[in-house]
Amino acid sequence: MRAKDLNIAELVQFSPGYVGLQGRRLLIHDLFALGQFRRDLIETVGEDMGRRILTRKGFFWGQADAAGMQRLYQWDSLGEWIAASAALSQISGRAQMSTNITLLDEATGRIEVEMTTDNSAEVEEYRNELGKASKPVCWVTVGYASGYVSYCMGKSVYFVEAHCQAADAPGCVFVGKDVDSWGSVIEKDKPYFLAADIQKKVLELSRRIRNQQRTLVQQRNQLKTSLQPGVLSGIEVKSKSFRAVLDLAERVAAFDTTVLITGETGTGKEVLARHIHACSARKDGPFLAVNCSALPENLLESELFGHKAGSFTGAKTDQIGLFKAAEKGTIFLDEIGDISPQLQAKLLRVIQSREIKPVGDTRTQQIDVRVISATNRDLDQLAEEGAFRKDLLYRLRVVLVAVPPLRDRRDDILPLTRHFLDQFKRRHKIANLRLSPAVADVLTKYDWPGNVRELENALEHAAVLCADGLVTPDILPRDVAGSIPEKGVADRHGTLESLERQHIRRVLDQTGGNRAEAARSLGISESTLYRRLRDLPGSRT
Repeated sequence: MRAKDLNIAELVQFSPGYVGLQGRRLLIHDLFALGQFRRDLIETVGEDMGRRILTRKGFFWGQADAAGMQRLYQWDSLGEWIAASAALSQISGRAQMSTNITLLDEATGRIEVEMTTDNSAEVEEYRNELGKASKPVCWVTVGYASGYVSYCMGKSVYFVEAHCQAADAPGCVFVGKDVDSWGSVIEKDKPYFLAADIQKKVLELSRRIRNQQRTLVQQRNQLKTSLQPGVLSGIEVKSKSFRAVLDLAERVAAFDTTVLITGETGTGKEVLARHIHACSARKDGPFLAVNCSALPENLLESELFGHKAGSFTGAKTDQIGLFKAAEKGTIFLDEIGDISPQLQAKLLRVIQSREIKPVGDTRTQQIDVRVISATNRDLDQLAEEGAFRKDLLYRLRVVLVAVPPLRDRRDDILPLTRHFLDQFKRRHKIANLRLSPAVADVLTKYDWPGNVRELENALEHAAVLCADGLVTPDILPRDVAGSIPEKGVADRHGTLESLERQHIRRVLDQTGGNRAEAARSLGISESTLYRRLRDLPGSRT
C-alpha cells in the first residue's frame, strides 16, 4: 500500500449519531469553539502548560493514527507508512500537508524528515481568537507528527515547528529527527511530549478496534466528467504511463486522421477509442464498433459496406453498411489483424478514396467517416509474414496509441476498483457494497493477465458473493486470491474457521452465488448460512 492510495470513502464511516475511522469514533468539532477552548486554556493554566496539554493531545492522536494504519494496511515501505500521516492530515481536514524524508535508516533508527502544511486549521483556530502570533503555535500538529513517526520508528522522534503561518510565515514547516540525532538540542522541548502510558493506551486501543471493528459505509464523491484532464469514462487516471496515453489520445482527437490502438486483450482499447471520438469534432456524430474477428469474411464485408437486394441468398432488401451509417462520425474496427487479405485490399481502397461500394452494387458512395482500429496482435510481424498488407498497416497507423497492460499501471487499479464497485452497487442493488482495506494490497499486487476486463469480472464475482456488502480477500476468484502471500504456518494448514469459510465459499462458487441452493448443499438453513457468512472471520472487519 502507498500513502497516495488512501481513500476517505474507505476509511471514514458516517451514520446517524456516529462518525468513525475504521472503528475509532470521531467527533466533528467547530473551529471557533476550539479557538475559544485554546484561549480559555492559556488564560487558566498559562501558555506553557497549555502548550503541554495540546502537544500531548496531538501526540496521542498521532500514535493512534499510526497504529490504525499499521493494522489496516501492508505498507510498501516504512517511508510510505510515515508519508500516510500527510494523507490523513488532508483527509481529516487539518491541513494540506507534504512530507519530505531526507534520511531514513531502519537499522539504526535514524530519521530526518520535514513536514510542511498550508491552510492549517490550527493556524486558523489560533488567529480567530488570539490574532497574529509572535512565534510558532501549531502545538497539536507538532505533537501529532511526533507521536505518529515515533510509533512507526519504534523510537522517540521529536518535531519542532521552524516556521508558522500564524506568525505570518508563508507556510508552516516542521522539522523532525530521532532523539539521538537531535542530541541535547531537544532537551528543552521534550517535556511537552511526555505523558504516562501513551504507548500502552494506544496498543490497547488498537487491540480493541481489531477485535470489534465497526462496519464501514462507503460514500463516494461525484465522479468527474469523462472529458476532464486525467479522467477516462469518469475514472481518474493516476499512472504516469496511462496519463501519457490519454494525453496522446486527446491531442490526436483534434485531427481527423486514422488511429491504430494496440494492447493486450481487456486493456480498454474500445473505451479509449470512444474517448477519442468524444474529444473530437465528430462527437455529435455516431460511434459504431464492429469486431472483425466475430464474422466470416462475406458477412463482415456486407456489415461494413452494405449490400444490394439479391446480391446473395437472404439479401431481400438493400442494406447500408456501418461505414455509411457512421457518416459524420467514427467507425471502430476492433481486432483488425484478423481480416482476410481480400477484405484488407477493399478496406485500403475505402480509406484511400473515401468511398465504398456495397456488395452487389456497381456504383460507389462517398463517405465522411473517421477510422479508428485496434488489435492485440503484432501487425508488423504479420506484415513480415505476408498475412497483413504493409500499405494498409501504414494507412491505419498514421498515429499509434499503445495501451499498457494493467500490471504496468498499478496506480490505476484502485480507482478502477472503486468505479466498478459503484456500478455493481447500482446494478445489483447492494446498498452497502464497499471494499475491505485488506483487499487493496491483493488487487494491486496481482498481475491481471486479463487486464481491466478481468478486474471488472473479479469484482463482480466478489460483489455477488460478499456478506453484508463487504468485499474481502477470501471471496475474490481463486486466481486473484491465490496471490495473497502466506502469513505463517497456521494460515498454510488452515484453522477450523478458515477451512469452514473456504468450504462455504467453494459451495457458493459452485451454485453461482445462490444462497438457497448453497444452504441445501451444506445441509443447513438459509438463515444459518447467512449467519455463518456474517460471523466468519474475513466476512466483516
